[in-house]
Amino acid sequence: MTPSTWQLLPRQGISCGALKIDFGQPRAALRAAMASAGFVPPKPDRYQDEDDFQSADKATFIRVRYDAGDKVQDIEFLGGTLAYQGAPLHGGTTFAEVKKRFKAAKLQLRDTQWLGDGQDCPELGINIATREDVGGDGDGIEWVILSSTFK
Repeated sequence: MTPSTWQLLPRQGISCGALKIDFGQPRAALRAAMASAGFVPPKPDRYQDEDDFQSADKATFIRVRYDAGDKVQDIEFLGGTLAYQGAPLHGGTTFAEVKKRFKAAKLQLRDTQWLGDGQDCPELGINIATREDVGGDGDGIEWVILSSTFK
């Protein structure tokens, strides 16, 4: 694993070293932390309730959605490396590999009951979609989405 590998914190958020994106984190604090870590500041007023954070080298792309109180509600991991307990979830893995690891760990996957595409893992509170799920080609991971509202 590289220093830029983000770690999934089930039902809490994600982290990369000391940098964390946690549910309930205020927008202003997250923006300041991401800017300090070298992420390109989000474009102002793109969408009222979300920010796109991209690393300067464009290797990591994370979209964050906020609730009405301007606190982190959803985290969409769209580019880069995300892992759970050392096993890749995004970046350098396929859904077949994720599915095999989840089965070994007794983590269940089900057709999504939360979003329009992909598979949900209720124990981790995430949705995983492949490129094929969203209209592309292949078994590579398109996104991993976490939400404080995941049921």
